[in-house]
Amino acid sequence: MDLGFDETEEMVRASAREFLEREAGPVLARDGDSGTFWQQVAEMGWPGLAVAEQHGGADMGLMALGVLMEQWGAHLAQGPLFESAVLVAPLLESAADERLKKEILPRLADGSSTATIAILERSASWQPEEIRTSAVKTANGWAITGTKHFVSYGDESSQVLVAARTGDGAQDISLFLIDRGAEGIDSEQLDQASGTPTTVLSFNESSVSEARLIGSENDGWPLVESMMLRGAAFRSAQMAGLGRRMLDITAAYVKERKQFGVPIGSFQAVQHHLADMAVSVRRVEHLARRAIWSVAQNDTDAVLHVARAKQAASEHIPQVCWTAHQCHGAIGFTWEHDLHLYTRHALSWAAEFGNSNDHADMLAGELDL
Repeated sequence: MDLGFDETEEMVRASAREFLEREAGPVLARDGDSGTFWQQVAEMGWPGLAVAEQHGGADMGLMALGVLMEQWGAHLAQGPLFESAVLVAPLLESAADERLKKEILPRLADGSSTATIAILERSASWQPEEIRTSAVKTANGWAITGTKHFVSYGDESSQVLVAARTGDGAQDISLFLIDRGAEGIDSEQLDQASGTPTTVLSFNESSVSEARLIGSENDGWPLVESMMLRGAAFRSAQMAGLGRRMLDITAAYVKERKQFGVPIGSFQAVQHHLADMAVSVRRVEHLARRAIWSVAQNDTDAVLHVARAKQAASEHIPQVCWTAHQCHGAIGFTWEHDLHLYTRHALSWAAEFGNSNDHADMLAGELDL
């Protein structure tokens, strides 16, 4: 196993960094035109980076997508790339029937359509028994009734992947791909720490055809678990990219900021802070890349490696952000400075797809501790 970048991945990294430094960053995160930005992203071919060629994608694989998402996190890029390309598209490729793949995947790959997931409910728990949204068979397919919370880009996405209960057993869960424009769907905006558009979606007997059932009836929970595993791995990569960006910003600042007539970077205490940040970021970068490799290879130890990566990312990257604030001093805590944008994203991502405690427990279970 070689965790270094190959030629293709280095090309993706370089092009993504150049484009995102120019088009994304704090300005876009504050109040940029994310619609125009998404059109540019689609033109770059990024939504279809890991989608198979037969479905209109570039077929570069999950490792290249991981490199892209690291840069996406580093530059606070906006848009449902994570939701569409990381969560939904791979699941459709692995579990949807061929007709649905041909209908949906080419549009996801070219960015003309986007998708998000609606799994969590009020408890925000990833346990199957917490899913109360129901799907009832009808003459034309299914009727979905229930409320989903914390749906990223719930109003902006064209398709919504919904987990609903279809049986009495704890894991009798099925997945449905619902057109966002279908009747019987109401939304309510939520305030989200990172600023990502987030909604509560309520389904009131929303109709979905039998063809939109992903996989088999009552067999959706393993698909949710695989999606959660992939989401945790790629969130770790995003957090690694964000941490690297915070380190670079802070290193540049302490070289320029002077106190007592000398740059504060010459003070040993500040140097220790930077060293701690660098070690933490490098650790998360390595663990995240290892986790994505394991997921891409369907490694039997994928859960172990993903738990290590997400536990480290959720614990260390927020601390990297707080250390950056401390090195910047008072200006780093002002609303006008950009640091809080990175910190808010880090804190939000740290809680998603399992926080540090969740993954520490998962890691302990995998190691029989």
